Amino acid sequence: MRIGIDIRPMLETKRSGVAIYTARLLDALFARQTPAGRVYALFCNAYGRPLPADLPPPSPTLEHRFHHYPNRLLNASLAFLDAPKIEDLTGGADLVYLPNLNFVATARPIIVTVHDLSFERYPEFFSAKQKLWHALVRPRRLLRQAAAVVAVSEHTKTDIVETYGLAPERVRVISPGVGGEFFPQGEEEKKRVRDKCGLGETPFFLFLGTLEPRKNVEGIIAAFEKLSGPANLVIAGGKGWLYRKIFRRAADSPAKDRIKFLDYVSEADKPALYAAATALVYPSFYEGFGMPPLEAMASGTPVIASQASSLGEVVGDAGLLVDPDDIAEIADAMRTMSDEETLRQRCSERGLARARSYGWEISAERLDKLFSDMAGVK
Repeated sequence: MRIGIDIRPMLETKRSGVAIYTARLLDALFARQTPAGRVYALFCNAYGRPLPADLPPPSPTLEHRFHHYPNRLLNASLAFLDAPKIEDLTGGADLVYLPNLNFVATARPIIVTVHDLSFERYPEFFSAKQKLWHALVRPRRLLRQAAAVVAVSEHTKTDIVETYGLAPERVRVISPGVGGEFFPQGEEEKKRVRDKCGLGETPFFLFLGTLEPRKNVEGIIAAFEKLSGPANLVIAGGKGWLYRKIFRRAADSPAKDRIKFLDYVSEADKPALYAAATALVYPSFYEGFGMPPLEAMASGTPVIASQASSLGEVVGDAGLLVDPDDIAEIADAMRTMSDEETLRQRCSERGLARARSYGWEISAERLDKLFSDMAGVK
């Protein structure tokens, strides 16, 4: 069986969420013994952009099928002309796997991973360009046509079933994992990252994620303003859409001298940055899974997260769950986590135990089984 895999998400130069999920899941998949008769054909279109540098080299069971069409032209052709077929771009794939919603044309069975339905639940958090992109991709049609759908959490599975009317048995949950590099960091590594980021020795609360309205960063700033004491607030992550309000809110804050922005943080620095923080504060309005809380827990860092959507499923009893709309509750959780060392230690221990149940090897095993189950599907 020839399986075409869309690796377009991996073209991001500063990877986050979906791109990291795709790269790490495929790393773990290709590390497994490839079943007899199976060939992976990796597809991407990289006109004017560098190709992923971290892919394994071609082999008898793994092919690179890279193309260089102008992206806007290719996407328009896929959306309006239903061509070119991805099986033709992958040497005749029998099955096609999309690690994220994307433009595609195919007569073959497809498997699609859905990371969240925030574009359906909270369209006000998206720019006009993002709304147009989702409208042209046509998720409802794509998922109804799919031979199988992958959800990254039970919450996302429920959303898919309720929103698009899919039968529950057509949706399988394959959660993200967390790599061994996140598990507890030494003091030297934490000092290295503190020095590199100019954080000094002052305790700090951390937010790490793409800066966009859905993440409720303005709410974190408002809650932080209610705290007394020496702690700082560190806001790390690349600029998403509609991010300028976040910077304006911070600039106008009475606590602005204690708020620091780090922009995008490299994968090499993330584990120690998490580990150095008093707590990760992540009261997002909506998440399909929430990788930063999982990574923070693996790093031994307590987590304050939203009780909304999937975050309670990920964090469980290993952190403090708050109402994302209640600024006072977020502030109380930050104050409590800062003041109560016993609570921090308990959350750290529980978080580590919980994080160990999520591994990329487990995720890859489930995807491998899904591919095998789909063999022969027409």
